[in-house]
Amino acid sequence: MKPLIERKISMLRSHWYIWLFPVIALIITLGMVRKYFEEQGPEISISFPEAANIEPQKTQVRFRGVSIGTVKEVKISEDTKNVNVRVLLKKEASQFAVKGSKFWIVSPKLNIQGVSGLETIFQGVYIGAQPGEPTAEYDEEFKGQMTLEVTDPMENTSTYQLETNNAESINPNDPVSFRGLNIGSVTSVALSKTAQTVVININVQNKYARLIRVNTGFWRKVGIQAKLGLFGSEVKVNSLDSIMQGGVELFTPEPAGEMAKANHKFVLLPSPPKNYEKWNPVLN
Repeated sequence: MKPLIERKISMLRSHWYIWLFPVIALIITLGMVRKYFEEQGPEISISFPEAANIEPQKTQVRFRGVSIGTVKEVKISEDTKNVNVRVLLKKEASQFAVKGSKFWIVSPKLNIQGVSGLETIFQGVYIGAQPGEPTAEYDEEFKGQMTLEVTDPMENTSTYQLETNNAESINPNDPVSFRGLNIGSVTSVALSKTAQTVVININVQNKYARLIRVNTGFWRKVGIQAKLGLFGSEVKVNSLDSIMQGGVELFTPEPAGEMAKANHKFVLLPSPPKNYEKWNPVLN
């Protein structure tokens, strides 16, 4: 009878293929781990005012609908004023870890302009991304936005001032419109230095600056206008946008004056001038 050790060695030799499966599994596992690390790009930190349903290991970072990374960690900043989101980018998305890159939260929104972000109802909130310049320096800390600002409000615009005794319902971000077309927005509402009037700053897109003449009239845009009299009444209901948002409307009488320079000051009228609908000057 063979010694016990010899019998075990003989058994192992005859059943060598039993070890083949764990060896193959180990090789596959090592290959997957290697591939995982090879595909990983840089890790960046994005600061947001709030988490807005961002979840670790679930929320994606996307560019043009393509996933370029995943949220790794979400935690409150040390000063408790923001939420810091750690994101692990894919290797092919390394160009997003540079100065000038923008990140914002995409979620379903309903407003007067329509509905946006509907895909997030089914797929969940995600972080939108826009890369910086290809030649920009590497960076790993970014300040995110709750929504995408396509352009800086101060970029490609001209600023004008409106003065009134009472700002009433006018607020920052209210639209400035001409013939129903939004051409700018209210940027600030504040008391004058003497506190005798209210100064309203507006920004108008430069492509519409030719509409602003030294004799242009500005007034509050209201949703419902009513004229009551002994022999009849007239009620005019404007667009839903004006009812919900208000804003400032403008028109220029005939003959049109010269173009107003930036920071020109106008008086904000409490109501539209009489027969302003008949004004139709050529504004080249």
